[in-house]
Amino acid sequence: MKNSNNLTTDLKRALALKQFNSEDFFIIEGKAYEGTIEDAEDAHKEWEIETENGLNFQEFCEQELTEIDEREADEGDYLVLTDSEADERFEEALDSYIEDCIMSEIPKYLQNYFDEDSWKQDARYDGRGNSLATYDGDENEEVIEGESFYIYRTN
Repeated sequence: MKNSNNLTTDLKRALALKQFNSEDFFIIEGKAYEGTIEDAEDAHKEWEIETENGLNFQEFCEQELTEIDEREADEGDYLVLTDSEADERFEEALDSYIEDCIMSEIPKYLQNYFDEDSWKQDARYDGRGNSLATYDGDENEEVIEGESFYIYRTN
């Protein structure tokens, strides 16, 4: 990666998923492109010789390479979240489990004795991946621009 600046959170999210899937990318002036920068530089040199066009490397990338789109993080079978988003989703998942699975099995007259906070505290020992990664229960972390993203496989 090179000259990485001004990336949106959604673009970082997409890059975190690419990094997790071992896909090559590089960043130039706040835009991300597929492939390695070395391959792009080689392609730029060849393109300059063949076309005798005076585009600089950044202009070449913008015209000739595939830019990574923010929406790519939403595609596929993964959930890519910041730490606070993962915490929020985890809380929602725990609340939903209590409501849908636990409380429906406890007779009404005993529901007041169920300690939701203690149950949630115990459930947190298993980690967020257990609830959010419905495919394998794993939480994976990737860091882009110093920001951590947590990746959960959902299918």
